[in-house]
Amino acid sequence: MMDMKALVARSYGPPELLRIDDLPIPEPGPGQVQVKVAAASLNPADLLMTGGAVRDLFETVFPYVPGTDFAGTVTRVGPGVERFGIGDEVFGFGVPPLYAERMGVSAVTSGALAEYATFQADGPFVAPRPEGLAPGTAAALASTGMTAAAALADGDFQPGERVLVIGATGGVGSIVVPLLAKERKAEVIATAIPEYAAYAHDLGAAETIDYLSADVGEETLRRHPGGVDAIVNLVLDGARLAAAARALRPGGRLLTTTPGSLGHDGLRRDDITVRVVHGPPGIRPDTFPTLAARALDGTLVDMISRGYRFGEAARALTDLASAPHTRGKFVVSMP
Repeated sequence: MMDMKALVARSYGPPELLRIDDLPIPEPGPGQVQVKVAAASLNPADLLMTGGAVRDLFETVFPYVPGTDFAGTVTRVGPGVERFGIGDEVFGFGVPPLYAERMGVSAVTSGALAEYATFQADGPFVAPRPEGLAPGTAAALASTGMTAAAALADGDFQPGERVLVIGATGGVGSIVVPLLAKERKAEVIATAIPEYAAYAHDLGAAETIDYLSADVGEETLRRHPGGVDAIVNLVLDGARLAAAARALRPGGRLLTTTPGSLGHDGLRRDDITVRVVHGPPGIRPDTFPTLAARALDGTLVDMISRGYRFGEAARALTDLASAPHTRGKFVVSMP
């Protein structure tokens, strides 16, 4: 069995402990493809898995290679795979253990921050990468795109509605905002620090609120006393989310990616609807192909804010862990 280079965690700890090391090249099992990885994008979940923050839910098996979002070339196919062949350019998402059991699918056993990885080929988690879509751009679409697509599907947004997006310049927000503004024809209010305000407008936001200098809910009501039709929350939880939700008009909708907030008294209002957005469980067969098409036609802007070489992968995760405010996605390119 031949070896490959991979970013490896040998135990729980901070990302500074991660090292490029040799591991056996993973072999594809039934229904899987082996991929030579060209690019991988980073997610906070990578830090949760290696840092031990979610070990009460499941134990990480070491040595562990982080990374779920990828683009690359199929190099081998496992038994039963008919959708893809050797040489196909693909991108997608390796389902982590956190979601795999509840979704009834196989969890990723070899992460994307490596020269080679294996992924589940059946179902919606791997899609062809169309010509003209760069590997890094494709890798940046995966988990963020799933969550964004789920938010739009659950939100029933109508043209002309006013929508406040909290966390608008992060990875998910970088997809939610343009799809709301350009496809659903909504008027988007985006939270953004001053340095990222121009980026938020490029995404399609009609206006921005600096959440460092103003209370988001109060400032929204100052500008729009009647309130907003909907809020898409990608960041806040607990009391902070309840405070922002005051900006909803009666009959408004709150869509949030932070399920732990639902027990807060401030969100127990009879005059609003509150829904939790689930990314991977809500993926459909057309989710990734549609995202790729929107990236190619210019609906989605380039959201890669930092690019790293493979040898800098540990530093990339360290930078992600220490970034007080993020814009778009951090992407690692393979040699």
